[in-house]
Amino acid sequence: MNPNTQRFKARKWMSLLVVCSLAVSLATACQRQQDKVKSYSKDGMLGVSEVNPNMPLSPTYHHYEDDTNVIKEAIRQVPQVSSSNISLNGPVAAVTLTVPSGLTDQQAEAIRQDAYDKISKAVPRYKVKVAVKRK
Repeated sequence: MNPNTQRFKARKWMSLLVVCSLAVSLATACQRQQDKVKSYSKDGMLGVSEVNPNMPLSPTYHHYEDDTNVIKEAIRQVPQVSSSNISLNGPVAAVTLTVPSGLTDQQAEAIRQDAYDKISKAVPRYKVKVAVKRK
């Protein structure tokens, strides 16, 4: 076989390979793009939620004033508490309740436990400490 003929055939095959490669790449790159993926809502049901509690749009975003108001509302549900003092310090909520002086120790303890349960349920992120004083 003539060397020129071999080169011609090799170039012919290379040209055909390049043309086919271009045709395949153009055919695949020029497809119509359709978005088939739909994202889920960030409702927390699928493990996707706003994880930053300090984000103002987050439902867990609170200030100390908001937390204090929630604690006050929980204390209002406890009978025989005449006044209260609330101190928030980091993760600790220290609450002092004032009850009538005529209550027995058992009654005062029952009020303390009732307040503790209600406050702990209302603001679970705090370590709650409840004290009762008689006045």
